[in-house]
Amino acid sequence: MGYKFKPELYLRPKSIKETTNALMKYGKAAKIIAGGTDLLVDKPEETRVLVDITGLNLGYIEGTEQGLHIGATATFNKIHDSPFLIQQPYRMIAEAAWEVGHYNLRNIATVGGNICNAVPSADAPVALIALDTEVVISGPEVERNVPLLRLFRYVRETSLNSGEFLKELVIPPQPRNTGTSFQKIGRTKIDIALINVACRLSLKKGAVHDSRIVLGAVAPTPLRAYEAEKGLKDEKVTPEIVEKVAGFAAEATRPIDDVRSSAEYRREMTRVLTRRAILDAYEKALGVSG
Repeated sequence: MGYKFKPELYLRPKSIKETTNALMKYGKAAKIIAGGTDLLVDKPEETRVLVDITGLNLGYIEGTEQGLHIGATATFNKIHDSPFLIQQPYRMIAEAAWEVGHYNLRNIATVGGNICNAVPSADAPVALIALDTEVVISGPEVERNVPLLRLFRYVRETSLNSGEFLKELVIPPQPRNTGTSFQKIGRTKIDIALINVACRLSLKKGAVHDSRIVLGAVAPTPLRAYEAEKGLKDEKVTPEIVEKVAGFAAEATRPIDDVRSSAEYRREMTRVLTRRAILDAYEKALGVSG
């Protein structure tokens, strides 16, 4: 189908308003481009207009009292190297960024593109969802904030409306005594995930006060393992608790068989990676609190 990919118009707007106007005018024929590492591989045949948002100065990573703000066109190498993401619990974002392909690709690929491509195996979304990230969506009339988890509807489907595009990520301040972990299995070091898991644990008096466990590549969209999170609430992290909770996470999955892996393997590796992620996040949380 790629041979039918023949854009006829290239636009490089200089403002949010110009961008949303272009998206409204051309509708489904228009596609946002920044790094282009997904668009130029997928080559959707309906594309007639490319709207380049690299002129909107959205490549920033900033820290404020309201949390961290990451612009949609920030590249994965920039995210990995950001001084704002050196320490726990935000380091998980940098770790996930490092898992996106090879070095040259990370110099081009953007976090906004990785999210809006909406493939289940993407690495960035699971880490960001585990930190309660919201996305700022610019549209023709207003901006709106949406929890990142709610952006995803299905494989390659998001809740973006006509004329809207993802402008920014906002990661709120995290609780004290919090540790995080990102775990991934791929066929090779630079391959997309067969499965990935992100975990955030916040401790209070040595027990788990709050947690997030997010699974990737095991359902049509990123998946929060709510029962697993409930299983950790107010519990000490013991081998028995971890094993039980990892089982809850595996039961929450809806994996498929495909050329890359079997559903059975993905379900079992969910158990393994969840176990690793909980133990790793717990150790890091103890390090922060200690």
